[in-house]
Amino acid sequence: MLKPSESPGVTGSGEIRLTGVTKRFGETVAVRAIDLTIPHGSYCCLVGPSGCGKTTILRMIAGHEQPTEGDIRIGGDPVVGLPPVRRGTAMMFQNYALFPHLNVRDNVAFYLKMRGVAKAERRARADEMLARVQLDHLADRMPAQLSGGQQQRVALARALITNPRVLLLDEPLSALDEFLRLRMRGELKGLQNELGITFVHVTHTQPEAIALADMVVVMDHGRIEQAGPAEEIFARPRTPYVARFMGGQNVLAGIAAREGGGLSLTTPEGWVFHAPATHPEARDGQPWAMAIRRDRIALSRGAGEPGALGPNAVAGTVTATEYQGTFVKVSLEVPGLAGFVANIPDHAWFAERFRPGDAVTARWQGQDVHVLDRADSAGDADPYGGGEH
Repeated sequence: MLKPSESPGVTGSGEIRLTGVTKRFGETVAVRAIDLTIPHGSYCCLVGPSGCGKTTILRMIAGHEQPTEGDIRIGGDPVVGLPPVRRGTAMMFQNYALFPHLNVRDNVAFYLKMRGVAKAERRARADEMLARVQLDHLADRMPAQLSGGQQQRVALARALITNPRVLLLDEPLSALDEFLRLRMRGELKGLQNELGITFVHVTHTQPEAIALADMVVVMDHGRIEQAGPAEEIFARPRTPYVARFMGGQNVLAGIAAREGGGLSLTTPEGWVFHAPATHPEARDGQPWAMAIRRDRIALSRGAGEPGALGPNAVAGTVTATEYQGTFVKVSLEVPGLAGFVANIPDHAWFAERFRPGDAVTARWQGQDVHVLDRADSAGDADPYGGGEH
């Protein structure tokens, strides 16, 4: 079987390095001066709202688009200007793009046919790949006879038969129902661990990125807002945009004051937020921001005045509740804090139910507050930028 290192122009490493990459479409800048290294053998998710540039990056890595400026290397090899077939990449498209007139086996073997591989060999290799994705028993069926999840596996087998060093996935789970999406998430991760090649997966779904990725890259308006391990992106966001977009944090903005080795923020409404840690660039009297995880917040009945509540407490009114199984999402209207949410464990919720219109106080511990790298900016107010999410 042809190995990645034997493909024309391809070395074995699947490390991807983008340096100063910019992509313009006319007057529109889709990607702005991106510097990014994706280690060999990692599962990387590019996440962000529609129009943020994540699919453009994927297409430039694949060779379906060329950067306006900058350099792209795969395994240390420059690939700008090379056709997709010489990059050692394979791409799995959102709509799967199966040939409706070919059966499953011939869909998977199509690349080998174009390369002139003999019929018996390409059928054998297609059957081997179908067995790997647990579809060998459906080799003679037509795509129209398959479920959505089965069609996805066929598309995956067709991409993997090229023995790529990098597999590129463009919203591969978006067409599946929730049950299949969760199942395929596990199968994709297991397959990546088995193959040991680099996966780059574009998604707009934050839980999908957190569940799958070794490395998450959060994008906004063609820029990288933060890149790092999934647990870092979720628990220690650097900016208000990342804290809001990843969905698990409330952003707390105010005027900074250093005290007792920590940092306090005070809002015009009188709320006071305190963290035992500080930030080297935060200065007294300047705007700054912190974040508190939704699941670290406790609710109690009744609302007090800001001056009487003390630090790390706010008062507001319940506007909506959503039962999520293991917890209840409680949305609050709090003066000066947009989109404040507390995730209450189900046992606590059933012991003390809150209804829309109830006056409540939300409290949290200082050690659970995370100081961000900067204050709010105008562009951070809406992490979706008016696009779909």
